[in-house]
Amino acid sequence: MILNLLKGKNENAHNRLNDLAKEIGENPSVLWYPSAGNDFRDILEMTKDRAKIHNIDLLPRLIIHTDYNAGWIDFNNTPYNDGRTLVEVEQKFELELINDIDYEVSPRYVYFPDAAPSEPTIYLMDIKITSDSLGIVHRSIIYFLFENINFLDQIILKNNLPISHIVKVREGCEFGGNRKSISIVYAFLSAMNTKYLIVDKRGHTDYQVVDRLQSKYNLELQTFDLNQCGSIHDWSGFEVNIFSVSLKNHSLTDEFLRKFLNKIKQ
Repeated sequence: MILNLLKGKNENAHNRLNDLAKEIGENPSVLWYPSAGNDFRDILEMTKDRAKIHNIDLLPRLIIHTDYNAGWIDFNNTPYNDGRTLVEVEQKFELELINDIDYEVSPRYVYFPDAAPSEPTIYLMDIKITSDSLGIVHRSIIYFLFENINFLDQIILKNNLPISHIVKVREGCEFGGNRKSISIVYAFLSAMNTKYLIVDKRGHTDYQVVDRLQSKYNLELQTFDLNQCGSIHDWSGFEVNIFSVSLKNHSLTDEFLRKFLNKIKQ
């Protein structure tokens, strides 16, 4: 479990981390939202009522956000307020990795590497969302100030971590700070045993990066079937589709990925 890779930077943080581990149990389903910025809508969409609308049968027990640029997130007070949805940080605890990793914010992958922390920076955040439509929702998340591909490499694939839900919305490859799309993650759905994709219609992959990571971890990647089970008309200006993922026992090919990306874009 990903929490086994972490410890608190002080006693209070360590105690809160232990409490969270007890709350979510062993082998929890995990949602990952790369390039999340100050967007916490995934918390609302993964409530029981909203998930039922989307035909999502498995709810994530743990939510993880990543973004390399700390300047885009208010970690202390009110990350988001549009008059209909108010997001507040009730508590924040700083965590650290137990073991060293090859932490990198590469200018090959991002436009503003100097905006990233110089070392791994991780927060456990207790979030309160007050929504006009859903009322008050409390949720704890782990926020990694990491570049997405470095996180995929050094945290997920290196430790063979399952990720049951992936959210990819507004990742910022056109007008934000990303040079390289995290759409490469689609090649690794079988390695992560992913069950659901909550994704926008934009995506392109880098087959060289996929091949490098596949070779690095000696992965036998498999194909999968998609079944659209829901949609969200407007998520930060993007149309988002929700797919359930069924893994198949066939080797993944570049041609399969091309066809898959075409389906995502429809």
